Amino acid sequence: MPRSQQAAIGIAAVLAASPWLLACTAAAQSIPASGRYQCSGANSAMTELDFTVGPGNIYTTVKGFRGTMSVHPGTGNVLFHGAPPQASYQARYSPGPPPQVVLLTVKDGANSEAGIICQLR
Repeated sequence: MPRSQQAAIGIAAVLAASPWLLACTAAAQSIPASGRYQCSGANSAMTELDFTVGPGNIYTTVKGFRGTMSVHPGTGNVLFHGAPPQASYQARYSPGPPPQVVLLTVKDGANSEAGIICQLR
């Protein structure tokens, strides 16, 4: 088999595996576990950012507003849709123990930690 044909087969195999690799990367993140999350910054509680997860991908703010969450297929970040103030953040979820959400700000496509951690209580 000519070398160019071997290379084409190799490239085709990598491209065929790419969606599977992306799916595995995104699967590393998930929607946070159900329950009440209490948030804090470096120096104190940030009760205005507390939220409750559940049922499913729904979250409820301390003011009673509801929104939904999804996982970004490229970054794996948790996205908050709809209800402020969480909607202005993305998050990185860790199942723990204890389960926690680290809030992120995104500017020009770059993530940076906002210094706010929300833990399941």
